[in-house]
Amino acid sequence: MMIMVLLFALFIGTGESSLQLRLKAEASFRQRTAKSVLEAADAYEELLKDEDLSAKKKIEYHQRCAEAVNAYMRMKTHGNTITIHGSVDTSENKQIWAKHGPRALNHARYALRNSKKCDARTAAIYADAFMFEGSARGLVQQALTGAGSKFLENAKRLQKLDHAYDAALGYTLEGCFYHVAPFPVKNKKKAKSILHKATTIAPSSKRNHYHYAVVCYCQGDYSTAYDEFSKALHCRPSGNDIDFAPFIDSQAKLAKQSALNHLP
Repeated sequence: MMIMVLLFALFIGTGESSLQLRLKAEASFRQRTAKSVLEAADAYEELLKDEDLSAKKKIEYHQRCAEAVNAYMRMKTHGNTITIHGSVDTSENKQIWAKHGPRALNHARYALRNSKKCDARTAAIYADAFMFEGSARGLVQQALTGAGSKFLENAKRLQKLDHAYDAALGYTLEGCFYHVAPFPVKNKKKAKSILHKATTIAPSSKRNHYHYAVVCYCQGDYSTAYDEFSKALHCRPSGNDIDFAPFIDSQAKLAKQSALNHLP
C-alpha cells in the first residue's frame, strides 16, 4: 500500500512539474524578448524529454520550440530583411544563423514531417527556419542551387495553404527572394509585382509596405517608394513584425528622406 502511495505521489509531482514547465515556456514566449524566447525554447526541449508524450504533444512542442528560436533570430538579425543598400547578410548575423538556425530547422522539420495535415502555421515556421538556417551559408548565393528552389517551394506552399497568413508571408518571402537573388534568377518585375500584391492582401502590415518601398526605391520609382515608406511608418507592428519593427522604422525614416531627395 505504501509503495502505491509513493508511486502516486511521484506521478502527481511529475505532472505538476511538466505543467509548471509548460506554463513557464508559454509565459517566456509571451514576454517576447531575445532572452525570454530562448528560455521558452529551452523549456520546450525539456518537455520533449518526456518519453510518455503523445504524438500530438511532441509535434506541438517541436513546433513551439522552432517558433521561439525563429523569434530570437528575427530579433537579433533584423528579420533577415532587405534595405535600400542591400541586405543584413553580415558576418555577425551569419554567426547567429549558424548557431541557432539548425536548432530551429530540426524542430520545424519534425513538426512538418509528422503532422497528419500541414497547416499554414506549420509551413510558416518551417519556411522561416529554413531561411535563417540557409542564410548562414549565404542563401542568396545558393539561389541558383537546390536551396533556392526549396526556398521558393516553401513560399508557394504557404501561399497555397493560406495566402493571407502572417500578413501574406508567403508572398513576402517570394518577392524578397526575387529582389536579392543574383542573375539569372533575379527578377525585378516579379519582385515588385509580388511585394505589391502582399500590400493589397495585408494593407496594414508595416513589413509589407516597407519591403515594397525598398524594391520601388531600388528600381528608381522614388515617388512610390516615398509613399510606401510613409505608410510603413504609420502602420502599427503586428504578428511577427514586432520582433524587428524598430529596425524597419529606423530604415524607413532614412530611406524616406533619401527617396524625397531624388524627387524633382
